[in-house]
Amino acid sequence: MSAAGPRADGGALGRAAAASFLLFMVVLAGSIAPMGIATALCAALTLAVLVRTRTPWPATPVNWPGVAWFAALLVVSLFALDRAASLPRITQGLFPLLVGMAAFHARDRRAGERAVATWLAAFALVSVIGLGIWVAKGASFDARARGLVGHYMTFAGQLTLALPVAIAVAVCDRRPRWRWGAAATAVLAATALAVTFTRSAWIALFVEGAVIAAGVWPVALLVLLGLAVAAFAFAQGAFRARLWSIFDPHSVWNQQRVYMWEAGVRMFRAHPLTGVGLQDLHALYARYKPPQATEPAGHLHDVFVQIAAQMGVVGLAAFAWLYGSFVRAATAGLRPQLRARGFAAGVRLGALAALAGFLVAGLFEWNFGDEELLYSLYTIVGLAWAARAWDRDAS
Repeated sequence: MSAAGPRADGGALGRAAAASFLLFMVVLAGSIAPMGIATALCAALTLAVLVRTRTPWPATPVNWPGVAWFAALLVVSLFALDRAASLPRITQGLFPLLVGMAAFHARDRRAGERAVATWLAAFALVSVIGLGIWVAKGASFDARARGLVGHYMTFAGQLTLALPVAIAVAVCDRRPRWRWGAAATAVLAATALAVTFTRSAWIALFVEGAVIAAGVWPVALLVLLGLAVAAFAFAQGAFRARLWSIFDPHSVWNQQRVYMWEAGVRMFRAHPLTGVGLQDLHALYARYKPPQATEPAGHLHDVFVQIAAQMGVVGLAAFAWLYGSFVRAATAGLRPQLRARGFAAGVRLGALAALAGFLVAGLFEWNFGDEELLYSLYTIVGLAWAARAWDRDAS
């Protein structure tokens, strides 16, 4: 018995499905179109294997919260101010299915290791590409690294999901090839993250490092704090300006975000139960923004404000249950695995750190609405849930 129920093979069909999942793990480091194509292929083959082998869909903590999230998206769209623009966006409610798909394909340790290795290798390569393009364009703030996704904030978000897993595996796994390979990926990804100049991602990485340190060696929290102090003290040029702007209330970036949050609160107060709907907020923002706001906005640069404004109390409750299920998937049985260390502990601790960092970054950006990030986020949760059984496979 595994994390996915009875072991499914499926013969040639099963091997094709497994190969499509590895392809899916590769494209998670890229842009949205390949992700959609790879997901459709892997989902179709996976369902075919489940039907042929009469294997039930994996039971994960995310199943019922995922259903509730989809229902919440549907309800708020039916009551949206612009129903026609809101309804097409309920497809985001299908993303929780990625948790089960990942849990199925990583149900044994060998398959899990292949998936994680493929994923981290893809991010190592994309980090090198992002750094190369940044250098070729002048290695400046204006040339902020964008990877293959085309936008520095999305690229930074992708890196903050892969980085903690790489770091935690490097710390927890005792095998040299995994330690050095994961460490090399972490160094490349951290360097690429630095030159995105994305402040929310930098804060997220600090939080992720704190979670990992607390999980394996709490004294390392002091080292992490020292590194942060050194960064603020010795950073130069655009790096220094971006770091110190985090605390500057007069920064134009900070001021415009505050105006967006104020507008979101006004939307929530006007529509507290189901919000204004899932549609783009440009037109509504123009109506609700303070007079001094000058930057147009289609979203509100904060996950909680965005969900409150668009989905009201219904959405906030569904999101809390959904994200809580992510944390449960990553932490169920984690403590004894951390005491024993190993690959599974590294993946699960890294997933927990990624969840913490993603949520903290979401205080400053609408990352839960960025589909390129959601593909990786839900997949990491599925891998973490499957990893509960990997130590039994190894023994």
